[in-house]
Amino acid sequence: MRKKKESNSKKQSQAGKPSSLLDTRVIYCGDNLEQLKKLPENSIDLIYIDPPFNSNRNYEVFWGETKEKRAFEDRHASTQAYIEFMRPRCVELHRVLKKTGSFYYHFDCSDIILQKMLTIVLIR
Repeated sequence: MRKKKESNSKKQSQAGKPSSLLDTRVIYCGDNLEQLKKLPENSIDLIYIDPPFNSNRNYEVFWGETKEKRAFEDRHASTQAYIEFMRPRCVELHRVLKKTGSFYYHFDCSDIILQKMLTIVLIR
C-alpha cells in the first residue's frame, strides 16, 4: 500500500514538469541567441518567431494603462548585416527543434531573397 502512495506522489510531481528535457514552467528572458544555446538539442515541439523585419523604420508604442513609451529601431546597416544577425539564431532554432517539430517564421513578404536564404540555413 505504501509503494502505491509513493508512486502516485511521484506522478504528481512529474505532472508539474511535462517535459523531461526542459522545464516548460519557466519563462526564459534575455538575448534569444544566448538563451537558445542553453537548451538541449531536439527538445522543442513548436517554434514561432516574429523577428524584426529590417524595415528601416522606427517604431513607437504607448503600452498599458500607464502609457509607457516603448520604441525600437528596425534597422540594420545592410541586408547582409541583417542576415548575419538572423543566421546564428536560425541555426540554434534548428538545433533545438525536434525532428518532428514545426517552425513558423513571421516575415515581411517584401524580402523574398532573405526568406529563401534563411530557409536554406534551416534545411541544411
